[in-house]
Amino acid sequence: MRIGITGTPGTGKTTIAEALDRSVISLKDFARGHSLGEENDIFEVDVEKVDQNLPEDCWVEGHLAHKINLDYCIVLRTRPDVLEERLSERGYSEEKIRENVEAEKMDLILSEAFERTTVYEIDTTEKSVEEVVDEINEAVKNKES
Repeated sequence: MRIGITGTPGTGKTTIAEALDRSVISLKDFARGHSLGEENDIFEVDVEKVDQNLPEDCWVEGHLAHKINLDYCIVLRTRPDVLEERLSERGYSEEKIRENVEAEKMDLILSEAFERTTVYEIDTTEKSVEEVVDEINEAVKNKES
């Protein structure tokens, strides 16, 4: 079974993936390590090629994870004002901050994920890493949507 953890940059995907008691593949690292993309100003992941090369039974995280074939998708969300602050602290450009905050406000990743698979949404804004991990484990165990 393929399970994905996705969300707008800054919602906690990598932090949560690292805290889970299992191996989680970073979609971007997997793509880079297998030359499944193209280096321009940034590395552009070839989602179709990644999808074809990922194991059938795995967990994967990344802001594009919802675009691969998944059996279950966890979408992490964060309140836009908090997201803006996190992205600013990471040194994102004003344009990238605006794009990502707008995407979060419009439920872009959530709506794209719903078009493809069963989705479980978690607002990480005021939850600890442990709380989010527990919620993910419970949701996956019960296949909640």
